[in-house]
Amino acid sequence: MATVTTLPTIPVPLNSTALHAALSSTPTTSLHQLKQIHAQVLRSELPPSLLLKLLLSSPSFSSSSLDYAVSVFTHLPTCHTPLTNKLLRSLSRSDKPENALLAYEKIMGKEGLLGIDRFSFPPLLKAASRASGLNEGKEIHGVAAKLGFDKDPFVQTGLVSMYASCDRISDARLVFDKMSYRDVVAWSIMIGGYHQNGLYDNVLQLFEEMKSSNLKPDEMILTTILSACGRARNLSYGEAIHDFIIENNVVLDTYLQSALLTMYASCGCMEMAQKLFSRVSSRNLVVLTAMVSGYSRIGRVEDARLIFDKMEEKDLVCWSAMISGYAESDKPQEALNLFIEMQVFGIKPDQVTILSVISACAHLGVLDRAQWIHVSLLLLKTVLSYSISSYAHTPESMYWDLNGQQRQPNSCESMKCWLFELCTQSYHQTTFKERKRDPKQTNKQTES
Repeated sequence: MATVTTLPTIPVPLNSTALHAALSSTPTTSLHQLKQIHAQVLRSELPPSLLLKLLLSSPSFSSSSLDYAVSVFTHLPTCHTPLTNKLLRSLSRSDKPENALLAYEKIMGKEGLLGIDRFSFPPLLKAASRASGLNEGKEIHGVAAKLGFDKDPFVQTGLVSMYASCDRISDARLVFDKMSYRDVVAWSIMIGGYHQNGLYDNVLQLFEEMKSSNLKPDEMILTTILSACGRARNLSYGEAIHDFIIENNVVLDTYLQSALLTMYASCGCMEMAQKLFSRVSSRNLVVLTAMVSGYSRIGRVEDARLIFDKMEEKDLVCWSAMISGYAESDKPQEALNLFIEMQVFGIKPDQVTILSVISACAHLGVLDRAQWIHVSLLLLKTVLSYSISSYAHTPESMYWDLNGQQRQPNSCESMKCWLFELCTQSYHQTTFKERKRDPKQTNKQTES
């Protein structure tokens, strides 16, 4: 049975109180309803900006309402700066933060510098950060400096975040060093920026500076520090952070528990990782993958496989860790079989996975499979690095089938079909060879 949507009652003549009631009368306001209300506003003597103000403060505010709010804003001859800032904040938090930057362009085109104040910059910089808009962010930085707002702590924090998100970590640090006041948020953003750019030594160095400033790190910062320790394989510093957590009675939430366990597993300290694993309240994907990676890295692939097989959900990182573990433990056949299984589940390999599988192919001397992996990379539009290309010296457009015939696919779909066929044939050929080596296995399966 179809659901009937009740339109809000719009009293005539319309006033601000009645308009607010109309917008609040339903849990969500449809585009059709918004157009009806807008038409009434245009017929009345109410200022058009009132609709924008009430839209942004309406409890039924939704993504469609936000899109309509932008449309209303675009057609306003002028708009009060506080209302403009309210719109910018909503846009910067939306699924399309780039719309805040487009709104900024319209503001500058209509009213110039008179249309913004210091409260306009934090949401604009947040939008540039989320949209990875470096050029827009630099332009906003220039305008902020021109107006003297680049000394404002909130604007400076936004600038640090924007530059760090756009991989301009040196520029982020320049702004950070000029800040007269740095709160925990500013330190967290700068530390997170170093981590995001893989500069783990800088993460730990900056954390030491933070401790010298007598600021107490929060759980988010500690999680980032532990992650940096794990990635840098710095067990001693990671243990020091663990001691800091205990000494300062820091509450171990799910994220911090996961970070601690992952750090120990990444550093190869599986005894401690196992202790934490037995106590962890939520065995999520991150925790389970860390255990699989940790056991695989130290060659305990049987222990890793036990956890791997019990996982209800597996991502690419987990599959790659298990495949790499087999390849590095001189179990190339298991690595190839698991890769075939991964393909069946529709998981697309990355270059780390491909390198492990090609290494396994080299150990087995299976040239056609190595070429198969090469083609699968092309099919998935993965850019070949030099280290991968060196394993497969074949023309990019050609491949070999199982009978040794050189072939060229005539379409992407035909390549997909060929890969699936090759995957299946490779599996059956491997099974046949194993049975040939062990006739008893063949007899057992025949009897069953």
